[in-house]
Amino acid sequence: MDFAPLTDSQRCDFERDGFLVVRKALEPPTVERLLAAGDRLAADFLAKGEVRNRPEYNHIDLRPGILREPAVLDLVDHSPTVPYVVQLLGPNIHLHSHTLIYKRPEDLDGVPFRRGWHRDVRIPKDLGNVGLPRVGVKICYCLTDFPGPDTGMTKMIRGTHQWQGPLPIRGDEVDPRDFDIVDHQVEAGDAILFENRIFHTAAPNLGDRTSKVFIFGYAYRWMKQEIYLDPPNPERLLAADPTRRQLLGGCPDIDEPPWALEHWARKHEVSRPQFSWMTQTKKESS
Repeated sequence: MDFAPLTDSQRCDFERDGFLVVRKALEPPTVERLLAAGDRLAADFLAKGEVRNRPEYNHIDLRPGILREPAVLDLVDHSPTVPYVVQLLGPNIHLHSHTLIYKRPEDLDGVPFRRGWHRDVRIPKDLGNVGLPRVGVKICYCLTDFPGPDTGMTKMIRGTHQWQGPLPIRGDEVDPRDFDIVDHQVEAGDAILFENRIFHTAAPNLGDRTSKVFIFGYAYRWMKQEIYLDPPNPERLLAADPTRRQLLGGCPDIDEPPWALEHWARKHEVSRPQFSWMTQTKKESS
């Protein structure tokens, strides 16, 4: 995996906002390969007719099997984005989730697309919203342009990774008031990194084309991988270098140090300090 340093400005933006936009994270030929791969994976969806007044029939959230496409597999350790994740979370990580999302244009006068404001990983369901840790970062790779509001990009609420409670929404409304809701305007090849604590939601596509993205999520190795994630494939692991092997889940023993990314981080001088189990104090004098 090539190295790409996370700048002080980028780190500051991520810490402040809970997300980071990376322009031109994918080269145009890579976008074309991913579009072709995505269209093959979504062939059944693309072949069926539209139901203009039923938005739930006009989008696909495909998870199993997407790594069988070589171009998609290459996103597992893609630079510069995945190196940024290592620098934000540390080297003790693996791939936690992946998904392909296509959304067709909606009928402006039809039933609006559902909202679903949430935080990822479901930690708040068990531990509440106070003092939540950052345990994962997702990367959204844009395969199409998102030129304006409500053109299919996930909406995010800036700064809510620091919000210490549930999101307040009036019973007759779909969005919270007095929050900075961001509807990113990005281009094909751009990527958006966002962390697990930030509130975000699916959004409508009122544009004139099908919106297309891949989303890859990374989390600490002691977190169970999403059930829909492709299980480690022995042949795929055998062909992978140590870094990709770790990210694919080839190092399941969480008590064994994550040597591949640990060595990578040390080589590029971006290691993070490890916390000790205990502290040793001075012996009392007699």
